[in-house]
Amino acid sequence: MRRASSILRKHRASEKVYVPANARDNHYIIAEMPLTDKLIALMGEDIDLTTSQPYQNFYQKLSKLVFNVIEECNIEHANFVANNRLVRVRNSDEQQVLHTHKQSFFFYNPLHNSTFKGYFDGAVRSNKVKFLFLATGSDLRENAAKFHQKVFKAVALISQRIGLAPGELKVRDHQHLTYDIFAREKGSRESITHNFREISTRYMQQDVVVNGDYTAVTYAVVSVPMTRRLLKGTAIDYESDKPFVRLYEKIYRAFTQSNDKFRLRHAAMIANGLSPIVRFDENESTVINGDIISLGYNPSNDKGEVSCLWQSETLVDTIRLVFFATDTDETHKTYGKFVNQVMGSIGMMAETLEWKKDKDYMLMRMNQQLVRRV
Repeated sequence: MRRASSILRKHRASEKVYVPANARDNHYIIAEMPLTDKLIALMGEDIDLTTSQPYQNFYQKLSKLVFNVIEECNIEHANFVANNRLVRVRNSDEQQVLHTHKQSFFFYNPLHNSTFKGYFDGAVRSNKVKFLFLATGSDLRENAAKFHQKVFKAVALISQRIGLAPGELKVRDHQHLTYDIFAREKGSRESITHNFREISTRYMQQDVVVNGDYTAVTYAVVSVPMTRRLLKGTAIDYESDKPFVRLYEKIYRAFTQSNDKFRLRHAAMIANGLSPIVRFDENESTVINGDIISLGYNPSNDKGEVSCLWQSETLVDTIRLVFFATDTDETHKTYGKFVNQVMGSIGMMAETLEWKKDKDYMLMRMNQQLVRRV
């Protein structure tokens, strides 16, 4: 019995993840729905396509309804988005919103930023309407369940006031933890412990039950900057049509070898300048849309593969390594062991590539996402 208890303690210890105390926490929720003729009719709008901004009144009327509900529900930080762009959220001391052709980046600090704003063009009919809710405060993870519950009630009220049928609004709950894997080598000795419980399990322990059907995904994205150090020791023929093929092959070799060592069988290396997003997809399809690459994966499929997408003629600024957690990676309702495997694999890969851990970073963004309908 004593031996069994010792084994259990050993297994549980492997599920604890020690991350730097300066790790950045993000929590945001996106509610979205397609912009249909039915939605326009429910808002009582007649669209006159002969005008220069036929959708301006519709967007203004809908955003007013949404912001009124958000105000009633005492939510401090929200945005109305109808611009045909993917919404990305990042932690930053400087609050700003930057737009590319396909993406809108919202930079904010949960400690001191708060906005109510709409982003739309009255001349353009967006494919979707989105409401972005950003968590505020100092204890985002501890208060995540309450924030989810508050937002879900607000979205349900928005749906009711518009006159939508149940299930027409989709809610995506996103939680990130971002940190330099090699922060300790740079002198950051303080750490905090996480075990990365699945979102619905964590919410249940805080007396918030996620009812109905939902999907959940857990994955990690590691950003590797293209340093001069990576280029050393690799023969690069700049007169070739594909000068960087050997460089990417070297990095991919190190990636696959370390993944094999740490039993990570569902991962991807992206070195083509595209920005990856991860979505639940039973068919595990990959879709490229402008500067975005969508990686679909099915957590119930434990027979994944390590894949690569690179452009040998282009030297990218950043290589992104994506690790997908499957259902078999969840132990005792946590993904702590999976995170430790990822960090171990990156550590081994860094050794192979002679990475300077005390100088150069490899930034890890641990992502957990839950999707449900309202």
